[in-house]
Amino acid sequence: MDSNQYFGELEQERSKNRRLQWALVACIVIILINALTMRAQVGKDRINFIPPEISKPFWLSAEDASPEYFEQLGQYVGLLPLNITPETAANACNQYLVYILPKDRDKFRKKCDVEVARVKRDNVSQMFAVREVRTDAKHRKVVLVGTTSTFIGGKEVGKDNDAYRIEFAHSGGRFFVVDQKRVDPADPFSIKNPADQ
Repeated sequence: MDSNQYFGELEQERSKNRRLQWALVACIVIILINALTMRAQVGKDRINFIPPEISKPFWLSAEDASPEYFEQLGQYVGLLPLNITPETAANACNQYLVYILPKDRDKFRKKCDVEVARVKRDNVSQMFAVREVRTDAKHRKVVLVGTTSTFIGGKEVGKDNDAYRIEFAHSGGRFFVVDQKRVDPADPFSIKNPADQ
């Protein structure tokens, strides 16, 4: 066997191996770049849509949502306990509990049961007319500002300017109510009192 031919073939094989090694390194680099890009984009997909009964489009991602989403969810959920009659209080309470964090439902159910019993006992009806909706999507808060009209036995006994703040938390791919309370209409997000944030 000719040693020159042998060494020539050996050098060709080594050259092929080097090209294959560089191709392998390039493939690994491309795979790493793709993996890092996909990881950075996880949870950033946004889908715009308009549900049948909602007039403004909004987007939802893995753990975030647009201000329009919080505005519309806050109005729907927040008004359930604010617009009640003796006949509708129990149903409104049950609908409201669907939007409460599962771990807090028992606590809220007890409050609901007490409120439903009071409404039926005193023949109370309440109506909240929304004038303004303010949102803080970053902190998942919505404030409903409006007028509360209270009736006992069909007779109006009060008309108040009120504000209610609803706070949401994300769990299991959904947003749930963690708190809803009456707040100062002049400072509904409690900017003057950072401890309340």
